[in-house]
Amino acid sequence: MIVFSFLSSSLLFSAANAFHLAKEYVFVKKWGSKGTGDGQFQRPHDLDFDSQEKYLYSLDRDGNRVQVFDKNGTFIKKWGSLGTGDGQFHTPYGVDIDSAGNVWVADRDNARIQKFDKDGNFLLKFGSFGAGPGQFERPRMVAVDKALKYVYVVDSNNNRVQKFDINGNFIMSWGTKGSGDGQFIVPVSVEIDGNGDIIVNDRGNARVQKFDSNGKFLLKFGSEGPGDGQFSHMEHIAVDKYNNIYVNDPQADATGNHIPRVQKFDSNGKFITKWGSAGTGDGQFVDPEHLAVDSNGYVYVSDRGNNNIQVFKPVDDIHP
Repeated sequence: MIVFSFLSSSLLFSAANAFHLAKEYVFVKKWGSKGTGDGQFQRPHDLDFDSQEKYLYSLDRDGNRVQVFDKNGTFIKKWGSLGTGDGQFHTPYGVDIDSAGNVWVADRDNARIQKFDKDGNFLLKFGSFGAGPGQFERPRMVAVDKALKYVYVVDSNNNRVQKFDINGNFIMSWGTKGSGDGQFIVPVSVEIDGNGDIIVNDRGNARVQKFDSNGKFLLKFGSEGPGDGQFSHMEHIAVDKYNNIYVNDPQADATGNHIPRVQKFDSNGKFITKWGSAGTGDGQFVDPEHLAVDSNGYVYVSDRGNNNIQVFKPVDDIHP
């Protein structure tokens, strides 16, 4: 019995490591089409799971709404419309589901963050147009720490990250326009990894930067171009439970090869793998936008060019 338990643990450990280091991903399924109906999209954007991974929350950017699906893509519910009122949106861009199940939305063109309960009931909002503390010029993404203490917002056109308490009170910010460590040119994503570090997708500099929770620079990786570990009009990022970093890279600028792809890196920015090609078929992309990774390593990608969500599986995942 002791030997059997040891072998079982070893096999499970190996399988977990295989997911951690997986270099091949295969298409599993997709859902969505262009339109205004339930389960249709007008440029789908950010994705995030609730803590139990029962529901996937998706932003329908030009539809100005939140849509909720189960993991199989079955439509569950929706809320939102175009406007400036509570629960309305003007280009909802980023969504984060906190550990209590609340839904935070970066409402880009209303220059604010809105918070809802899991059913879409409005709870609070903060932010206004401007460059002062607590103000925004195109806030694109929001991330809440696991302790429900701090909220981080990437303030794209002000080229900074802002940190708030859980009630939306301004704490601090970091970043200025530039290419130095801790500087940004149109940062578009902010994610929090399992260590509590802050990861920022710095589009204009074609790189990813990592900071501690107080904005201290830790590392960076990436450059402009079509090679492995390079980016061209990089979109958004996700982090898995092993702190691997996934980047949607449409390769859409003049420096790119126009073959859209997802790239995967380890926590130190070392390139692991890539997948994707241009087109409308299964596993192909037109404009891959946002990502979410579940605890089994499945990668969910929103493709705003194809108006769908696609799911990919690491081939050596132990969960069929």
